[in-house]
Amino acid sequence: MVVSINRVMVGPINKTLDLVVCRRANPGSSADSASFADLVQQYGIHLSTQEAAALTKCPSVPLEKKGDVNEIIVALEAKACMTKHSASIPRLHAEILATGYLAKQAAPHCLTVSHTLVNAAPFFMSPGRGDSVNKHSQPGDANSILSMLRLAIPRQSESKSFGYDVVGASVIDCKNDGSPVTEVRGEPSPTSSDFLNYRQMIAQLCGAYRKHFGS
Repeated sequence: MVVSINRVMVGPINKTLDLVVCRRANPGSSADSASFADLVQQYGIHLSTQEAAALTKCPSVPLEKKGDVNEIIVALEAKACMTKHSASIPRLHAEILATGYLAKQAAPHCLTVSHTLVNAAPFFMSPGRGDSVNKHSQPGDANSILSMLRLAIPRQSESKSFGYDVVGASVIDCKNDGSPVTEVRGEPSPTSSDFLNYRQMIAQLCGAYRKHFGS
C-alpha cells in the first residue's frame, strides 16, 4: 500500500483528492519512497509528545511516487467550516457531493470518505481583513453544519445509487487570533453513538475496508 496527498483522480472530470490510499501496481516501485510520517517535517506539523510517540508505533507507509499508476482503494476529501456557518452550507454541501460522486466515477470500487472540521469558537478573526471579527452563535452555528452532514450527505448504506461509504466530522475551537486551537469534546461535538463521531468514522472505514478488500 502507498498513500498520496493532493492526488488527481482521472475521470469524466479530474478531481484532486486530499488523501488517497492505493494498492501498488508494481510492489517494488516504492521501496525507497518517503513515508507518511515524513509529512510531519515536510509541512511543519506540530505534534504533541503523545502524538509523536503514537506515530512512531504505526507501520511505515510509503508515499506514492509521482507518475506511478496505482489502484485507488480509499479516497478521502477533507473540508472545513471556520466561520459564516449558515452562509457556507450550500457551497459546502455542493462540494462534498461533487467530490464523492467524481471519485466514484474515477474509481468505482474505491471507498469514499468525507471528513469535515467544524469550528465551534464564539468568534473567528478573518485572515487578511485587519481586525475583522466574525461573531458566532454557538452551539447553534456549529450544529447547523453537523445537521447538514447528517441529513443531506448521502451514505452508501442508505442509498441505492450514489453515497459516501463513510462520513465524519470533528469539532474544534479555533478563534484564529493566535490562541491555541483545541478539540471540542462536549457539546456540540458528535457523541460516541453518532456516525459522525471521529472514532465511529474510523471504525466504519475499517469495517468497510475488510468487507471490500479483506483483512
